[in-house]
Amino acid sequence: MIRKYCKAYYLCNPRQYSAWTEKKEENESELTDQDVVYLWDCFTVVRSPVIPDKGIIFDNVTPEWQDFYHNTLKFEIPEDLRSAYEQKEESGQGPREQTAEAREATT
Repeated sequence: MIRKYCKAYYLCNPRQYSAWTEKKEENESELTDQDVVYLWDCFTVVRSPVIPDKGIIFDNVTPEWQDFYHNTLKFEIPEDLRSAYEQKEESGQGPREQTAEAREATT
C-alpha cells in the first residue's frame, strides 16, 4: 500500500488505545508521552514521516484500532487532499508521476 497522508500526534494520544503496544528497534531511545509520532492513512504509527518504513512503533491493525483511530483520535484525510488522491488513483498515477506531469505542462 502506498502511504499518502500522515498526521502528527503526541504519543500520549495513541497510547490511550487499550491494546497499545510499542515496537522498538535496537539502539532507539525510549519514547515519552510528549514525543511526536505520525499516524499514516494505512493505520500504522511511526517515529518519522520521512522514513516511514523505519521506526515503526505500532502496526497491529485491527477493526478496534481502526475505530479508535477514526473516532477517538479523529484521524481523517482532509477533504481537499482526499479528492486529489482519489483523482490520482483513478488516473493510475501516483503523486510523483502526477507532479512530474504537472511540471512538464507548465514549462
